[in-house]
Amino acid sequence: MIYEKNLSVQFGDVDIHNQLTMKGALRLMQETCTCHSAEVGSGVNDIETTGYSWMLHQQRLRLYRRPRWNTPLVIRTWSRGAQGPLCLRDFEAFYESGALVAQAASGWLLVNVAAQRLEKASEELLRKYGTEERAVFDTPLQRLKALPDAEKKWEYTVLRRDIDINRHVNNLCYLDYALESLPPEYSDRDFNEVNILYKKASYLGDPIVCFGGWEPPESADKENSFAYMAAIKDGTGKMLHALVRLSKNA
Repeated sequence: MIYEKNLSVQFGDVDIHNQLTMKGALRLMQETCTCHSAEVGSGVNDIETTGYSWMLHQQRLRLYRRPRWNTPLVIRTWSRGAQGPLCLRDFEAFYESGALVAQAASGWLLVNVAAQRLEKASEELLRKYGTEERAVFDTPLQRLKALPDAEKKWEYTVLRRDIDINRHVNNLCYLDYALESLPPEYSDRDFNEVNILYKKASYLGDPIVCFGGWEPPESADKENSFAYMAAIKDGTGKMLHALVRLSKNA
């Protein structure tokens, strides 16, 4: 039930300190699940035949270690079945020694490409992937909510480099947008977890406005636990494209 792939940390996956970024970890996991889909006949090269494509709805990543460039990793992923139209998939990344590097949970939607509508995955398709019930996190993907007092932080126009095979902004770009909205003294390295909810696709040439703010602390340990919420909206500031919650957890 578990699909495994050996990958190495690439140059684009590390930061200025030669350490794996959250985006790099998500890219490695995205590559692994794309290969898994290809093996069961539902991959990128099969879209013209099947008429279906996968679209990411939500993902959560917890990063425990930050390996350097060219470090070999073992990435494991598995389907946890479906909850209504949402198909669940978890991930783990390890050093070759077995030490845990990262864990992630995600929810995916199946898109009928020709009709441009969402459809429930068939039992036949779910059987091809198999089902492993084990979840990497004790709690399900949380419902993210934008901060009511978030401030306008950053503006952008979607460029060609942001567009993927589905002809809309790739999911990893929204993490970039959120990081760009951070105060200048903060970076990816200040957080060890990210949770992203994708609401509405954005396309080439769309104006993007990012609103951000710090969540009220849940505990007195402000130095070791804090969270920043970014709401990525259209140019009017009314339509929500994505919510990105960056957090540091002790």
